[in-house]
Amino acid sequence: MFEQLSNLIQEHSQQSVADNPAVPNEHNQNVVEELKSVIISKVTGLATSGQADKISEMLSTNGDTPESKDMENNFATNIMEKFGINSQAASSIAATMIPGILNAVRGQGGIQEILASFGGGGGLSGLSSLGAKMGLDKDGDGDVDLGDLGKMLKF
Repeated sequence: MFEQLSNLIQEHSQQSVADNPAVPNEHNQNVVEELKSVIISKVTGLATSGQADKISEMLSTNGDTPESKDMENNFATNIMEKFGINSQAASSIAATMIPGILNAVRGQGGIQEILASFGGGGGLSGLSSLGAKMGLDKDGDGDVDLGDLGKMLKF
């Protein structure tokens, strides 16, 4: 599923990112990687905190949940800060991409398959190691936890 998710993000990013004049061409791939990071981080956080129902809700409501909106806001803020994309363009890109990707993921299988694939068979340690592979292991200890969040937020 991780590879499928990466492919879905790549497909959905073509029009919203690569063909968008507000996104400088040299940042196209970095914007896509940021999107992957935001989505994986949110799904991992929900799954590891026992909130798989929130993931299911995101997938069943066309992305109209507080968690989906949080991903949109985080993604928009990140690409504004990291790549200098203006607020209106960043918000528009996020509002298009996040729901589109959630809808595409929903079409790929049920919540159990999705959670199992993120966790390498359903285990939470698999989620943490997946997060580490996505570059979320900011403190270099091999897992993704609150220490990494502190490093990301610089406290």
